[in-house]
Amino acid sequence: MVSEPRLRVHEPLLIKRYGDHRLYNTVTLTYASLDDVKQLVLQRVRFIVRDAATGQDVTGTVLDRLA
Repeated sequence: MVSEPRLRVHEPLLIKRYGDHRLYNTVTLTYASLDDVKQLVLQRVRFIVRDAATGQDVTGTVLDRLA
């Protein structure tokens, strides 16, 4: 009996935040604005923002800036 391949769970989109608060989308390989992040939220795209230097999750901090 041939086993079916496992479904791969998609990881959230990774955005890196650099020291100057610039955001970098690691999928499109471009810098992202807060408006870009807002569009991700509105489109219900799963994403996480990590500090590029420490790897710390800073998603909440970035989302606070949208308000």
